[in-house]
Amino acid sequence: MWKTIALLACASPFPVCLGSGPKQTRLLAMTTTNVPESAPSVLQNRFFTKRLRAEVGVSAGSILNESYSKTNTFGARAGLFISEKIGVEYNFAKFKSEDSPDLVALRTQEVCVELECRSIEPSYIRISKLHQLQLVTAPIYGKINLFDWAILYSDLTFSAGAAQVDTTQGRKWAFTPAIGQRFYFSKSFSLRVDATDIYLNELVKNGEKSISNWRHNWVAQVGLSAFLNSGE
Repeated sequence: MWKTIALLACASPFPVCLGSGPKQTRLLAMTTTNVPESAPSVLQNRFFTKRLRAEVGVSAGSILNESYSKTNTFGARAGLFISEKIGVEYNFAKFKSEDSPDLVALRTQEVCVELECRSIEPSYIRISKLHQLQLVTAPIYGKINLFDWAILYSDLTFSAGAAQVDTTQGRKWAFTPAIGQRFYFSKSFSLRVDATDIYLNELVKNGEKSISNWRHNWVAQVGLSAFLNSGE
């Protein structure tokens, strides 16, 4: 076998042989796998940029961890990427709440103290409106090849900021960390999936007293976004 390889190497149009005379040989890079007839597809680089591109969008979602309410949210956003990985974003959202089945069932129960009976009313807070300012970073970028038909681009984003929140206990400030995934279908349009924690302080009744308690409000949202300009 090695004799055959040496002869083929020296007989090639650009022979590189070791030694001299008819016994010259060449070292070859060998592989044990066969190359398929059709070469595999290769994912191309991103064909658009985000830097200095204004963005607007709409979203809808709900609060996931409420016990006494069922709350849906609808909102709009505007943002700008300062670089490919860093941006700022403003979000406005309105929340619509209704009593949960647990709250309705609880209110049918009565507690009697010294011959005085009254229905049970638990302590809870509801959010009605939000103005939010976020710093956004998109450090992880990926691409998905859809059956060699289209390339789906995506960004994994992390953000943090503050929000002014209108609640049933008045206006409050909240800390709002978030994580999201963007799927770009073109140079301008994307589908977004976001999870945000509206972390705020509420007053909870403990007997006849009210105590301060920090509460997580987990909000899941799905939305559409569009870049308004082509950027640089």
